[in-house]
Amino acid sequence: MSQSWVFVRRVSAAIFVFAAFAPTVSGQTIIIDVDRPIPLPPPPDRPEPQPPDRPPPPPRPPQRDMRLVVRQLNVETRIIEGAAVTTIDQTFHNPHGFVVEGTYIFPLEEDVAISRFTMDVNGEEVEGKLLDVAEARRTYEQIVRSMRDPALLEYVGRRMIKASIFPINPQSDVRVRLSYNQMLEAKDGLVRYRYPLNVEKHLPAAIERFTFLATIQSRTPIKSVFSPTHDVAVSRGSDSRVSASLEGANVFPDRDLDLFYTLSEKNFGLSVLIFREPGEDGYFLVRISPDAVVKAEDVIPKDITFVLDTSGSMSEEDKMAQARAALKFCLSHLNERDAFNIITFAHEPRRFRDEMTPATPESRDAAKKFVDSVESVGGTNINDALLSALKDAPRKDPSRPYYIVFLTDGQPTVGVCKTDEILKNVREANESGSRLFVFGVGHDVNTQLLDLLAEQNRGTREYVEPGENLELALSSFYRRIADPVLSDLALSLGDLRVYDQFPPRLGDLFGGTELVVLGRYSGAGHKAVELTGQRRGVTERHVYETTFADDAREHDFLPRLWATRKVGYLLDEIRLHGEKNELKQSVITLAKKYGIVTPYTAYLVTEPGQFAMREAGRPELSRARSGSGSDQRRALQTLGYLDEDEGENDALSGDEAALRVLALRGLGYGEVSAENSAPAGTEKADRAPSRARAGSPQPAPASGALAVGQSKEAKALQESRISADEGRGGSGSADKKSKDADRIRTVGTRTFYRAGETWIDSTYDKKVETRKIEVFSEEYFKLVSEHKELAKCFALGERVIVVLGDVAYETTPPKETDADKEKTEKPEK
Repeated sequence: MSQSWVFVRRVSAAIFVFAAFAPTVSGQTIIIDVDRPIPLPPPPDRPEPQPPDRPPPPPRPPQRDMRLVVRQLNVETRIIEGAAVTTIDQTFHNPHGFVVEGTYIFPLEEDVAISRFTMDVNGEEVEGKLLDVAEARRTYEQIVRSMRDPALLEYVGRRMIKASIFPINPQSDVRVRLSYNQMLEAKDGLVRYRYPLNVEKHLPAAIERFTFLATIQSRTPIKSVFSPTHDVAVSRGSDSRVSASLEGANVFPDRDLDLFYTLSEKNFGLSVLIFREPGEDGYFLVRISPDAVVKAEDVIPKDITFVLDTSGSMSEEDKMAQARAALKFCLSHLNERDAFNIITFAHEPRRFRDEMTPATPESRDAAKKFVDSVESVGGTNINDALLSALKDAPRKDPSRPYYIVFLTDGQPTVGVCKTDEILKNVREANESGSRLFVFGVGHDVNTQLLDLLAEQNRGTREYVEPGENLELALSSFYRRIADPVLSDLALSLGDLRVYDQFPPRLGDLFGGTELVVLGRYSGAGHKAVELTGQRRGVTERHVYETTFADDAREHDFLPRLWATRKVGYLLDEIRLHGEKNELKQSVITLAKKYGIVTPYTAYLVTEPGQFAMREAGRPELSRARSGSGSDQRRALQTLGYLDEDEGENDALSGDEAALRVLALRGLGYGEVSAENSAPAGTEKADRAPSRARAGSPQPAPASGALAVGQSKEAKALQESRISADEGRGGSGSADKKSKDADRIRTVGTRTFYRAGETWIDSTYDKKVETRKIEVFSEEYFKLVSEHKELAKCFALGERVIVVLGDVAYETTPPKETDADKEKTEKPEK
C-alpha cells in the first residue's frame, strides 16, 4: 500500500484547503485534517518477486487537481450608519469520487474591526475561529510550504476566520454561509467598504453565478456611491438610502472590491482620494456630486438647439425614424424655463423658429409636428448648419448656458467642406463659449472633424454604430444634460501645484450626474479644496477641508487610473493633431509601466505569431500577416511597406516585431519602433528585428469603422472611472477573465508581464543587481516577513522578478531533494 498527500486550496472570498489520503489497495478513502496529519504505520515488508531484466518504471503521474467548483457566490452587505453586516452564501461542488474534509479560510483586512461572526454549513452552525495576524501568518505559511504554491502569500499580514468542514461528499454540493459585523470609519465624509474578491488564481474553473449587493442607509445625505475597481450599478431610493450591485455568470474575480460612499449636508458632495509614496509627487481623485434629486429652483434655465442632419443617407436603416423619436423625447423633457430651437439641414439649414422659443406646452407640440414633417433628401451642409445654430448664442445673457446638440451621419458634401475651414468658422462664431455636443451616426462620418468640433467648443462626442439604437443613445444623453446646476466649473487644491489634470476643463455639472477629476500634485498639508461655478450669473464657492499627506498609500489604484486617462488624451492628440515622438514615447512609457494596451504596446499581450490589434476589415493587413508568396508581397506593396523591386522573400525576412510594425502602422497610429516589442529586461527587448522598414508616419483614418472605433476607445480611456483591467485599455468589469489577463498583472502600483513562465516587474532592468532566491526557502519567507509588499508579488507564481529599491529579487523553483527524486523514480503501487 502506498500513500499520497494532495493539498488543494479553494478560494472564493474564502479559501478551502483539502487533504485526502487514498489507500489504493482497498479503494477506500480516509479523510485527514490538513492541520493534524495522522501518520499511518508503514505497510508490512512483503518482498515481491521481480521478473528478470525488469524495464525502468514509468514516470509518476502528475497529481490531480482536487479543487472544488464554486456553483454560486452571493454577497450581501447592509450598512446602517456605518455599521456593516456582511453575509456570504457560497455553494461548493465536490466533483471527485471520494469524501474530503476541508479547512475553510476567510482573509480579513488589517483595519477591519470584527465584532462578531457566525457560520453554518448546510444549515447547521459550525464552530469557527478568528485568528490574529501572527496565528494567521503561521497558517498561511504552513499551507504555502505544504502545497508548494505561493498563491496564498498575498494574504500574509491579514487575520483570518478559519473552520473545519466534514464531510464533503463525492459528486455533491456543500453550502457555506458566513456572516460578520464590522464598523466602517468615515474620513472627511468618505467611507470605504472592501470585500476580498481577488480569487482568480485559486479557481479551477469560473464561478458559475456571482452576485454582490450593498444597501447603505444614513441620516446624513448620501451624495455619491462608487467603486474604482468594479462597474457597479447604483440605485437611489432617496438621499438616505442607496444600493450598489454587481452580478455575473462564469466569472473569474481577480481583484478585491472597493466601494466608497460620501456623506454631506451640503448641496454638493465632494470627496478626495489621494495616493502618494514618500519622496514622490502625489495622485488625486476628486469626485463632485450634486444632490440625487435636484429641486426645480436649483436647476439653471438653459438654451438648447437641436441640429439634425436630414440628408438622403438618414433614410437608411431607419435612422430618421429613430432620430425623430429621440428628438420628441428631448422636447417632452425640456424644463419650463428652458428655451429651444430646432435646425434641420441637408443642402441648406432650415429653422423651426427664427429665434429661441420658450419651452411652453404649445411650442413643444408645434416643434413635434415640425419634426414629423422632416424628410431625408439632399446633401450635407455642416458648416452653414452650425453657423446658423451659433446665431442663437445668448451673448446678452451669460447666466443661461447655451448647448448645441449636433447629429449627423455623413461628411460635408455641400458648401464649405474642408475640415480646417469649418473648424475656423465655428471657432470664430462661438464667441460666447457655447458647448457643442456632437453625435456621429454610422461609420461614414468624419471623426476628425466631429471630435475637433467637440474639443474646441467645450463639448463631448458620441458615436452610434450600425445596429445600435439611435433613439436610446440620444435620449439617454439628453437625460444627462437636462438639469444644469452649476456651469463653468473650476477646481483649486489650495496652494498645491496641480498638473496633468484630466479632464483639463471641467465644463458644467448636471443633476443626477457626477464629475470625476484625476491629476498629479506636489506639496502637502491640510488644504482647502475649493469648487467654484456660475449659477444664474453669480459665482458660487464651495469649500471642503482635507489633508494631503506626505505618505498615503492606501488607494494604490489611483496611479493606474490616472495613467489610463492620460493615455486616452495622448492618443487623441496623436490621432487628431499628428504624431510627435515625444507624445508617442509618453504613451509607451505609461502603457508599459501600468499595463495599458495601446496601439503602440499591443505586443505586450500578443502570443508569438499573432497580432493583438483588430484589423477592422483591412484585407491588405490580413494578407500581409497571413498571406504567402505574391499575395503577401502585393499586400505589403499596397500598404507602402515593400518596394516594387524587392524580392519575393523580402516580405518574410523580418521577425515577429517587424510584422507588428506593419500592423500597427497600418492601423493609422504612425510608425512603431521595434525596440518597443517586449518588456524591458527580456531577451526579446534586447534583440533588434532583422527588418523594420523606416518611413514617415501614416495619418490616422478620418472615417470608417476603424476611425469610429479609435475615437470611441480614446474617449473610453479619457472617461475611465474604474481601474482598467490588466491588458486592456478601456474601463469595464474586472470579473470576466481575458486572454490578456494571463500576460499582464498588476499588484498595487506595480505591473508584471509574463515572459515564458516568469512574471517580470515592468521597472526591471538587467543592469540592476539581481539576487536569486529559492522559493519556499527560509530566506524566501524571511524576505516576505521583512518586506510585506513583496508577498503579493511573490504570490504570482514560483518564478517572479521584482524590483525593490536598487535591488531586484528573482525567485526560482525549489531544488529537487533526494526525497523528491525517490518519489519520482519509484512507481506507485
